[in-house]
Amino acid sequence: MEALLITSRKKVETINITVGDHSIRSSPSFATWACTSTPSCDRCPYEDHAQLWLAQKQPTQAVCSRRRLHTLLLSPHLEHGSSKATYVLAGITPLVFLADERARLYGRRREDAEDEERLATLSKWQEAWDRSTKARWTHRLIPNIRVWIERRQGELDHHLTQLLTGHGFFKHHSRRYDYNQSAQCPVCPSSIENAEHVFYLCPRFSEERESLHSLLHEVMTPENTTRLMLASEPNRLAVASFAYSIVTRLRDEETDRR
Repeated sequence: MEALLITSRKKVETINITVGDHSIRSSPSFATWACTSTPSCDRCPYEDHAQLWLAQKQPTQAVCSRRRLHTLLLSPHLEHGSSKATYVLAGITPLVFLADERARLYGRRREDAEDEERLATLSKWQEAWDRSTKARWTHRLIPNIRVWIERRQGELDHHLTQLLTGHGFFKHHSRRYDYNQSAQCPVCPSSIENAEHVFYLCPRFSEERESLHSLLHEVMTPENTTRLMLASEPNRLAVASFAYSIVTRLRDEETDRR
């Protein structure tokens, strides 16, 4: 049995709960995921909890805890997105593949074994990425995991993340949480307002799109987006600026509707 007591931030209160012959006194902390949470837990970095859980729950994979698990910190919208897309965007190999890699490395002594097994891991990850039925929009933009995670241009931000995941201020996505809201584009009634429509097709963003194409010297499509982004830092900045301007407008439109 579990019960949650909500009290003032400044005063931590306790209660006694009696059920039959048993009496339980509330505690200022609770254990979850093999990790003790306290009132100050919200100030702890998420990766600290991930490392503690990993070390206690999966000792054979504890070596992976040194990796910075920022999969849910890239953007608030990634929390609601597919974990498969999250790992790819963050460039963090899923633990299931890392554990398998460590198992294959066990007992091998050749100096090049680690590089060989890493390539094998990437191959297995790629196969799973291609087979998955989830995160197909992200897969369309980033079909090749290795090319993406070995990129040398910049980090993702909140606005680029919305472009790459399709999760954000798009009516098609927002409708998951508000069934009274139409998923149709306000300018193109016959079209669903999703990431593809907003960033690549909708005429209300044609000015921003034309400016981007001028900077890239090429028309950006879902199929060439990451190629253009990874070609150079100026290209990446141009796409990031494009995403920023559109996401900002979508956010303002959403605010006005409310």
